[in-house]
Amino acid sequence: MFWGLTGCSGTGVSTVASVWESLGAQICSLDKTGHRFLDKMSVKKALEQELDIQGLSNMSTIEIRNELREKAFLSKEILSGINRVVHPRLIRWVTSSTNKLKSSNDIFVLDAALIFELDLSNYFNFVVTVTDSIDRVSDRLVKRDGISPETISGRWNSQLSLKTKCENSHFVLHNSGTEFDLKKKAKEFYKGVIQKMEASGGTQN
Repeated sequence: MFWGLTGCSGTGVSTVASVWESLGAQICSLDKTGHRFLDKMSVKKALEQELDIQGLSNMSTIEIRNELREKAFLSKEILSGINRVVHPRLIRWVTSSTNKLKSSNDIFVLDAALIFELDLSNYFNFVVTVTDSIDRVSDRLVKRDGISPETISGRWNSQLSLKTKCENSHFVLHNSGTEFDLKKKAKEFYKGVIQKMEASGGTQN
């Protein structure tokens, strides 16, 4: 099976993914896949040309990420330029393996903030959105990671609203309590799907 897992920055998607991985799912992060693309010289040169920022092709992946991280979420022009280069490559990467993964009895999960923004929802057996309030997320990320409220707001504003994501998802996990509560919900959800699969003798579509 091929599950889509999404939400907004800080809502608890990574926590849910880690629980599912501990239960046997194979997790892939679309964000990390995009980072790996930055190792390719063709992508570096495309970004350099698109953004008109000289020297990107000579930087390491980490240097490029550091160079563009804050700029991307504070400048719509720069974010749009990055998206024009990276998003088509991400879409091709997902479509190339979707049929094999959807028909498998193993569990594969794509952790991707932009499932709906990139129109990827139809590639999965189902999509799960993890939701939380912006106030709780902002308070948590500022204290835990030292991320500025402006950066957090910029990340959320660059994506579809959580309301829209929830409305278009098959399932929603509400992160409204503690981390322990969210992990419990994630575990119960995963086991519930496995039980249905075993009862039906195969994959769920």
